Amino acid sequence: MFEKVCHIGPALNVQGGISSVLVSYRDLFDLPEKNFISSYNGSFIKSLPLFFCLCLKLLLNPPKAPYFQIHTSFNGSFFRKFLISLCLRLRGKKYIAHIHGSQFKRMCTTSPALVKCFIRSYFKHSAMVICITPDMQEFLDNFVGKGACRYVVIPNPSPTIAAAPVDLISHGLPVKIVFSGRYGHRKGVYDLIEAFSKATFKTPVELYLFGDGEVEQVKAKAAASPKATHIHVSDWLKHGDYLKQLSNFDLLALPSYAETFGMSLVEAMGIGLPVVAARSGGVPFVVRDGVDGYLIDAGDVQALSQKLQCLVDDEKMRVQMGRDAWNGCKDRFSGVTVLKLLRDCYDRLELKNA
Repeated sequence: MFEKVCHIGPALNVQGGISSVLVSYRDLFDLPEKNFISSYNGSFIKSLPLFFCLCLKLLLNPPKAPYFQIHTSFNGSFFRKFLISLCLRLRGKKYIAHIHGSQFKRMCTTSPALVKCFIRSYFKHSAMVICITPDMQEFLDNFVGKGACRYVVIPNPSPTIAAAPVDLISHGLPVKIVFSGRYGHRKGVYDLIEAFSKATFKTPVELYLFGDGEVEQVKAKAAASPKATHIHVSDWLKHGDYLKQLSNFDLLALPSYAETFGMSLVEAMGIGLPVVAARSGGVPFVVRDGVDGYLIDAGDVQALSQKLQCLVDDEKMRVQMGRDAWNGCKDRFSGVTVLKLLRDCYDRLELKNA
């Protein structure tokens, strides 16, 4: 059944989280290109003709798919998908609302009353709501109304889980910490620089930062650090290039204030790197505190500094947590695991409609 589902979302070549998930679906599950319908091509203005043509197609001659899995984020993404869901409803088609986006909760709580009605209607009329973490399911159940929707938690699959964990012992010194993400307050990069600066490491260590956004501000913050010579600030790397370099590092830090899933955490853990991350959004679902690494409260610079010291100075712990992280990713976020969850989801829908 799942292999016949039609996925609606951004074009597969658009830079962004949902596109990456859809590419993973296509590659890991061997789905044909015809199973993916684009509603956005990376530019709001240039996407308008594409979007309106899609709405007309869904109204006049919709694809013969048993279900439409609509991949939804916040703001413009939601409004596009809401209108698409109306087109499907007018034709009696069933859709699954698959929610992504770290800012979706904020949109739900801060939007005007009319928009909140649209959001609730979108979910209430869906055949199923797919959340990528349990905390999103709990939030939506409270926001939409207890028992108003059917939910299932299905994490994003990781296509980069290694066949074996990286050999951290062979790396030698210095220990290399890596951060990857949008430079700015939300990802906690300024907290990370401050925590690294305050830490009293007993082991030689370097901090490598990769990202876009507030590049000059991050460079200035790093330059003002007493450990400036040990902090390396780089611009954003192409995702493939970043993944090629990832195995050269020893641990990843992501002290983000808002994170729906944290794919960069899964990418690191999936090759055997331990992580230090903030308890935000769905991160506690991804990172097992004390097993895959450590969790700290977002904004707690002192705790972040302490946990970085623990992993940098204790090689045995760093190696063990890296191996445990790899084992956990293999079991929880592999394509095989996620495909089974998706198939089970659609099998339950079929049983309900039988």
